[in-house]
Amino acid sequence: MTLPVVRRDLAPERPMGWDEYVCLGDDVHGEYIDGCLVGTPPSRQHQNAARRLARLLEQHLLTGHDVVTAWGWKPGADEYGPDVMVHPRTDEQVRFTGTPLLCVEVLSTNRGDDLVRKASKYARAGLPQYWVLDPLEPSLRMYALEDGAYRQVGVVTGRGDTPGWPGLVVDLDVLLGD
Repeated sequence: MTLPVVRRDLAPERPMGWDEYVCLGDDVHGEYIDGCLVGTPPSRQHQNAARRLARLLEQHLLTGHDVVTAWGWKPGADEYGPDVMVHPRTDEQVRFTGTPLLCVEVLSTNRGDDLVRKASKYARAGLPQYWVLDPLEPSLRMYALEDGAYRQVGVVTGRGDTPGWPGLVVDLDVLLGD
């Protein structure tokens, strides 16, 4: 068994073409945004929160949908790796090329990318729902796409319901706990 090599020359942002990005393979964790490989390895808390939220969403999925963590979404020239993505079922294996129902980003060191850069690109791609989970200022902010921009439709700062997801109650202590 061969262990993957961590390539320090690829982080945090490196210009490259799409073909070069594709040739990197599955061992490189990053997203392809604006002609650059963007990304840093997520923390354990980040990964645990994403996994826990995905499990919770899985219990409330619409028929014909799936939920995944850290799978590629390529709506155009860019490829994103949302921390959690709810999408229509597909036969695609490498990346999703349709429009998901929901993408969730767990904030980490690249907060500006998630709050500004990705939010505007996700809106342009037509993503109907965008959630942001913030471990530092514990909150889950929920946004809906309206007239090409996101409008906040809900926020959970402890335990609370999620608009548009009947019966889905989020408890931040559970999502963000050790």
